[in-house]
Amino acid sequence: MKRLFVNPRLFLLLGILAFTLQCKRDTPQQEIKFRIITEAITDNNNPYYFDPAHYPDDRSSLPVGVFDSGTGGLSALNSILELDEFNNTTHEPGSDGIADFISERFIYLADEANMPYGRYNAEGKADFLRELVLKDILFLLGNQYYLTPDDGNSQTDKEPVKSIVIACNTATAYGLETVREAMDHWGLNINITGIIEAGAKLALEIVFGNGHEHSVIGVLATEGTCASGGYPTSIHTLAETLLPVNDIPVVQQAGIGLAGAIDGDINYVDPAATEPREETDYYGPGLGHPNYPIDTALWEEYHFETGNGLLVKKNPEGKRTVIQLNSVTNYIRYMVTHLATKISQEFPDYTLDVVILGCTHYPYVEAEIRDHFLRLKQYNSFYERNIPENIVLIDPARSLGTELYHELTEKNILGQDSHANSRFFISVPNRLLQENRIDEQREFPYDWKYGRDINTGLHFVKQVPFSDEWIDEAIRIRIKENIPIIYGIIYKQ
Repeated sequence: MKRLFVNPRLFLLLGILAFTLQCKRDTPQQEIKFRIITEAITDNNNPYYFDPAHYPDDRSSLPVGVFDSGTGGLSALNSILELDEFNNTTHEPGSDGIADFISERFIYLADEANMPYGRYNAEGKADFLRELVLKDILFLLGNQYYLTPDDGNSQTDKEPVKSIVIACNTATAYGLETVREAMDHWGLNINITGIIEAGAKLALEIVFGNGHEHSVIGVLATEGTCASGGYPTSIHTLAETLLPVNDIPVVQQAGIGLAGAIDGDINYVDPAATEPREETDYYGPGLGHPNYPIDTALWEEYHFETGNGLLVKKNPEGKRTVIQLNSVTNYIRYMVTHLATKISQEFPDYTLDVVILGCTHYPYVEAEIRDHFLRLKQYNSFYERNIPENIVLIDPARSLGTELYHELTEKNILGQDSHANSRFFISVPNRLLQENRIDEQREFPYDWKYGRDINTGLHFVKQVPFSDEWIDEAIRIRIKENIPIIYGIIYKQ
């Protein structure tokens, strides 16, 4: 019989490795930054409690979890539900006329009470944002929710999930690595897919298809997503695997306040206002704003709608002294104008072939975004050179759905139910928490929303079933008109 030869040096190295691993096991673990990671699996009175040891092993019948900072993620879920890029029988690429996720159930959470996420980093609260993302994940993993914010006892009939999609760009940028580390700590093999890389892949596919020379990729996103550099980093990293030279410029523009305006956040849009508000009540762009000024030299390019949508104060000489945006349309025109202006100044000979809608709220207003780009194209020769007639606006959720389908098929955990049986939840301020500050609109005031700290042990919100009681009528109408599949499931029509 042939003898097995063991290299003594290899034997020594293996011994050192084993000793090192044992030392790591014997060494106290580094203190976990976010207490909720341990509290959620040790304190069964915690509303985010779940038991990793008894998490379902057979997961094919479980729903997929999706969350966003508000209702914007419903547009991403709608894109996923409309996806038809695979044969449902063979799972091979190619449309078969049947939606790919027609047999998949979803659980969706809109963290409406804490939105918009895009502002936390600018207020020095990036870690609090990460804690919010952890709690979103924990809600999806657990089984608890409340019927109303006044309930003292939770319901426990919510199912856990088999996979999680982070539909929020800002949550992906700041929280993805944190929640993946938490999953490792819990020993839970559940995939978490973020939206940023999916959008970057799709943008590069389009640019390469057009021939990448003299193309620039635009990114419209929240303030937080832009500050994270998530899209430029992801685009350049992916491009390096496809091109020997990574020379595709990426230009970002923050849609300051647009997500909040779309979701009816009164800090950005007040339908009742007829004149400029106090500075403490308005957080959108303005004259002299240190980061997002309204530039009167671009007044014609902005083409702001007037009336109640634009609040202006003038001095006796007729000069504008205060300008506040007060409509979704004007926030769009501000954002698009500044992106187009940056590109015309920095890359005058490049073409803006692709614009990533890097916030799940933006696909709701895609038509208005496109219209303003084309209006600028007609305005003067600078914009005309940069903006093509067939400019492509990307909703990253389409690529997100493709990645999710690959994951479920590879793990053999595709569902056999119906997407009509999906469930929807929304966060609301916890009225039973004495420490909470809640205004007359039943929302967190700005300074309280962005003034809270991590590891307080306080449960600021409760997750309740999605209903008209917790959203503005304008939002319900927008859902009905723009994403009828989702509307039909929510309202069972």
